[in-house]
Amino acid sequence: MPATVNWRTQAGRHTADNRDAFAHATRADASLYLIADGSSSHPLSGELAHTLLNDLAHGFGQLPTQALNAEQLVSALQLIITTRHQTLRSDFPLAACSYLLLCLLPNAAFSIHEGDCCLGVIDQDSEINWLSAVHCAPNWQRDLTPAQIARDSSRHRLTRCFSARRPSNPEINVWPARPNQHWLLASDGFWAGLCPRTQQLFLRDGHVPAPPTDDDISCLSVIAHPIV
Repeated sequence: MPATVNWRTQAGRHTADNRDAFAHATRADASLYLIADGSSSHPLSGELAHTLLNDLAHGFGQLPTQALNAEQLVSALQLIITTRHQTLRSDFPLAACSYLLLCLLPNAAFSIHEGDCCLGVIDQDSEINWLSAVHCAPNWQRDLTPAQIARDSSRHRLTRCFSARRPSNPEINVWPARPNQHWLLASDGFWAGLCPRTQQLFLRDGHVPAPPTDDDISCLSVIAHPIV
């Protein structure tokens, strides 16, 4: 499926390496977009983030053509996540990451995520409307907006993530699919660490001169185009 894709990322000061990652894969009638945010507190979390996304993109590319409908794709991607959760345990016993994937089909869109990466859409006035729930301690009732969560010092305590130390429990959501929809997949360094004005600057330029956050800052912009 045709789309305009832009990855913006800027390393923070928490770790020597940028632990945010992205990947995408496109088939004739389906496209997959992925981001992950490796924990800054656990070793090899950046490597885990990259490995998970590469495995998901590769597995998506290997799926049979008859599996390319929304229901079957959800099941197939869940199986890849479950399988990799088991096989990556020995390679990354202490690592952890949040991840978010968005799958676009001609008449459907769905997301799968665990952790504090967030999915949004950008409207015609360039305002970001956040859609997905953030899996963190302050949002245990799922009643807080990203802006409210960003102000809570305990937001880094995740209630779901991809880690050998806890079972994988992804959340699945189905979204309206509209022509020329502008999707945004963002790490918490973007949605929680930057004010709306600085978010717009980062979307435009791909960096901010003096980041107000120590986190890695990343977002993946996807503008889906109708098939002609």
